[in-house]
This record gives sequence, C-alpha cells and structure tokens, in this order.
Amino acid sequence: MSNASQASDRIVVLWDIDGTLVHETRGEGSRMQMRAIRDVLGVDLERPGFGAGATERMVWTRLFENAGIPVPDDLTPLEDAIDRLYVDHFLEAPRVAIPGAAEATRAVAEAGLVNSVLTGNGRPVSRMKLESAGLDVTLFDWDSAFFGREWSDRVEMAKAARLRHPVAVIVGDTVNDGACAVGSGIPWVAVGTGGHPREDLEQFTPVAWFDDLVGREGELTETIRAAVHGLA
Repeated sequence: MSNASQASDRIVVLWDIDGTLVHETRGEGSRMQMRAIRDVLGVDLERPGFGAGATERMVWTRLFENAGIPVPDDLTPLEDAIDRLYVDHFLEAPRVAIPGAAEATRAVAEAGLVNSVLTGNGRPVSRMKLESAGLDVTLFDWDSAFFGREWSDRVEMAKAARLRHPVAVIVGDTVNDGACAVGSGIPWVAVGTGGHPREDLEQFTPVAWFDDLVGREGELTETIRAAVHGLA
C-alpha cells in the first residue's frame, strides 16, 4: 500500500465474509477444527453449539473446554492443519459468492475506499474462501484486516479495529456484526444477504439496510461515505 493509503483518515470498509460476501456453510468451521484436532492430537471431540459469527479462537477454546482438556499453549500446529484441510476442501466444494459481492467490492475500491475484512476466520482461510468463490482478493488490503484466529471475543476485535482505523464502516449480515458495531462505535451497514431477520439486525441501529447487493454499488459507496462524515 502507498503512504497515502496508510493515512489515518482513509475510509476502511470492514466486510464480514460468511453470509455477506460468500454464502455460508453452517458448522463448516468447527467441523474442520475438529478434524484438525483429530489429525494432530489423535483426539475425537464432540461439537458444542456455536452461533453464527464465532471466532476461530473461540471455537478452539470451546472445543477443548467442553471436553475437559486444557487449551494448548501453542495452537500453531492446529492452525496449520486446518489451513491444509481447507485447501483440499475448497477444491472439492468451492464457496459461492453472494450475488453482487464482486461488483460491490470492486466499486468500493474504484471509489477510493479500502476493502478489508473483520471476520471470525483466520487470514489464510479468509483468502481461500473469497478466492474459491471467484472474488478478487487483490482488491482487499489484508494488512488492515482483523481475524478471529487472534481473537476470542469478536467485539474486542472490533474495538481494536476502531483504534487502528478511526474512519471505518462494518458491512455485515448478523447480529454479531451489529454487536461489534455497537460495542466498538464503528458505524455499520446491515445486509440481508445471509437471511437473518431485518428486525433482529435493526436492534443494533445500522446506518442503512440493504436487502441485497445486486446493483447497489453506487448507493453502497455513498452510504459508507455518509456514515463516516465527520470522522475523517
């Protein structure tokens, strides 16, 4: 990125991934993490329930705690294993992009805004998900992104994002995205792309609601600019 793009007043769009940019496969992440645990540690664990938006680190913790096993101090071998598993998984079962996602992210970049992500996934898996769905990962500033591999608490992750990116907007499809916005003070745009009820998301006071992303590129970029007016 250029020095200009690193300026503190740049507008960073923090996209959620699952349900916002690509269609979600419920339970996929925790199942893959359980496979990684089996492959690395030789232990079969039962899967506790997880809501949409759980971070990767939260899932590791819950899986081990639910089994009464101490969480390993070093999760790197498990993280490397899950990344390898996803390489094969996405070759066999690529993700499907949300209609309009490719056009929306390109429009954001062409408008001079910064595409980034605020996601419960790790960095390698995040890129693989978008690439497997045919989205252009070069449109994203990955060094500005925040990943759930490093964070157990999604709201705390969003607070850290706010400190680093004082002029930012979250775009997401779940109440977890709304909670991140409210908890961090980052304005957010709610989208109906993941099928979550509008009334549930509007409890978290989004600056705007979009039923979908199809043909909404201009409206979306203007909404984002308006949401951060006065922050820059």
